[in-house]
Amino acid sequence: MSANLFGTDGIRSSAGRYPLDGPTLLRLGSVLGSLFSSPRVLIGHDTRESGPDIQAQLARGLGRGARVFTAGVIPTPGLSFLTRSGGYDLGIMISASHNPFNDNGIKLFDHRGEKISTRLERSISTKLAGEPRTRRGPARPLPEADAGAYVDFMLREGRDLDGGAPEGLRRLAVDCANGAASLFAPSLFARLGTEAIIAHASPDGRNINAGCGSTHPRVLQELVRHHRASLGLALDGDADRVIFSDAQGRILTGDHALFLIARYLRESEPRFQGKVVGTVMANLGLEQALRRLNIEFLRADVGDRQVHRLMKRSGSILGGEPSGHIILRHRQTSGDGLLTALFFMKALRHFSCDAAAVFESLPLFPQETLNLRIRRRRDLKSWTAFQREASRFAVAHGKRARLLVRYSGTEPKIRIMIEARDRETIESTMPIFQSLVENDIGE
Repeated sequence: MSANLFGTDGIRSSAGRYPLDGPTLLRLGSVLGSLFSSPRVLIGHDTRESGPDIQAQLARGLGRGARVFTAGVIPTPGLSFLTRSGGYDLGIMISASHNPFNDNGIKLFDHRGEKISTRLERSISTKLAGEPRTRRGPARPLPEADAGAYVDFMLREGRDLDGGAPEGLRRLAVDCANGAASLFAPSLFARLGTEAIIAHASPDGRNINAGCGSTHPRVLQELVRHHRASLGLALDGDADRVIFSDAQGRILTGDHALFLIARYLRESEPRFQGKVVGTVMANLGLEQALRRLNIEFLRADVGDRQVHRLMKRSGSILGGEPSGHIILRHRQTSGDGLLTALFFMKALRHFSCDAAAVFESLPLFPQETLNLRIRRRRDLKSWTAFQREASRFAVAHGKRARLLVRYSGTEPKIRIMIEARDRETIESTMPIFQSLVENDIGE
């Protein structure tokens, strides 16, 4: 067992297996309750069938000294928002994001609605390892928190969209991934007066992310073409990320969203400081396009918490990842797929353009990522053969290409990403690094 239960985005496992088994969840709840004196705790979950049971076990572990409330099915950013606005000491979101239904996870938020610190994660892990088996009484009904504040927040943010829709927003196609957005997106867009075709909004506990949502862009493409939509958007299971499609079915990633929203904020938001935070995975094309606009682009390590941390340090109010996990820090403390969609649409209205224009205005470098299973890890900095090839790559290609090699935070895998102006560079270089890995540390 790992000393630290937390990966890049909270605790994650198959539901019912360590650390999401009943006894461990009871102990975890007990540890979380010990962090505060009579804490107010808010728990929410996505549409997975295991969510309510995990919620009940955590609530039992928290004990009667904690005042525990449930938000029921809610997007992760909704849980974050309510934790902050409702005066809770701790927010617990039960979700495995874009993973299949049999997985689940736990994301923890502090009173500001921000992911808890790495230091606190380690402390919780250490305390859990020493926590004795916890015995609690039967589960008790939890009072329900009012999610209306999150809905009202979204309606306020989307009020600029009320009224006649411009060409690029005439008809919207929305893929809810049979996840938490299923309970929020249909009414939100209807109340904003947007004609929206809603798909995959019938969760049954097992169909979350199943052949739909942001990890299945082809489904969004087909949805847009079939309904002749002007714009398509697909969320993931807990609605903290979103990708888009133009009317032709071309996919726009988080890089496109950052590019468009950065331009919009520069003209509409006084708090925009001319800085955008991305990750090491962001496309070079985005960095160069922003530079031409005199907007500074900063790179954080992978993970929304790393992005948010660098945003706070740099004063940036906009950051995110290519996956579509976008943080608008002047509005939210976490990535929010629905909020990002509203700002994307407001930007289209502001510039009187459609998504196709955004796609064409941001030429991205070809990029390929190879995930290889490994039997052991080697320190990349002291791996002589790897460093030799990486140096050759840098000398040969300079700023025309980029190499990123990193270990997965949740699986025994290494990820090799190569990005270049021409695909031939990727095709000729990737086998070199693939062979290095497979021959030395490959499974």
